[in-house]
Parts: sequence; C-alpha cells; structure tokens
Amino acid sequence: MPTPRTKRSPFLEGVNCQIEIFYFVNPKGKCPVEDDFLNDPKEVTKEQKAKLAALIRRYAETGSLKDEQLHRLKGKVRDFWVIKSYQHRLYFFKERNNKIIITHGFKKQSDKLRPEVEDRMLSYRDIYNNVSLYK
Repeated sequence: MPTPRTKRSPFLEGVNCQIEIFYFVNPKGKCPVEDDFLNDPKEVTKEQKAKLAALIRRYAETGSLKDEQLHRLKGKVRDFWVIKSYQHRLYFFKERNNKIIITHGFKKQSDKLRPEVEDRMLSYRDIYNNVSLYK
C-alpha cells in the first residue's frame, strides 16, 4: 500500500468545509506541520494551538480570513500562502481552488522570510508532486 501524501487536518472534525485542508506527509510518513510544529509545546502553546485551529476551521468553513491573517507570498514562493496568528505561521499551497496542503509552520522571528525557509517550502511541494516517491 502506498504511503499517503497528505492527511486531513484533525481540526476539521464535524466542520462543513468549503475548503478542504490537508497536511503534507513526506514519503517516510512524517508530517512536518504536526510533528515539528503544532505538537511541539516548545514551539506552540496550547493556547496558540487553539487559535491556529480556530483560524483553520474558519478558513475551511468560509473560504476566507482577514487580510492580516491570510496572504499570498511574493518572490520565488509566490505560489504559497500563509495563515498567521501573531508570530505563528502556517504555510500552504493550493492544489485546487477548494483544497490546500499545509506544508509546515514556524514561529516567525523577523520580517523577512529566510532563504532556507523558502527552499524548504519549495522542496516540500516538489516532494509532494513527485508521486513516485510514495510508492
């Protein structure tokens, strides 16, 4: 059985979704957004996790968020979007108009996106798009 490329956000239990929200899963079965960010209490407190969960649910239900909570990135990562809650960020790309793939998250420490973060975003999308890696 092939390794899944995504898993549905656990925050969407019982939510009527206009936008389907999935988390990227790498070929080894690791989910960067959950394993390295959302489930790490050093990165995200329970209170902050609840705020991010509320934003994810609202985006799934309505298909929109306030401008300060959601925007498209610029430069070489212009195909990516960010959901923001204070300093915490969730990065995603759109697979279709009604389906997004959240690749990872982190706590932002400066105004400018570091080149290694941009490279990580692009590599996650390239891995996701290479279906042969998941066989």
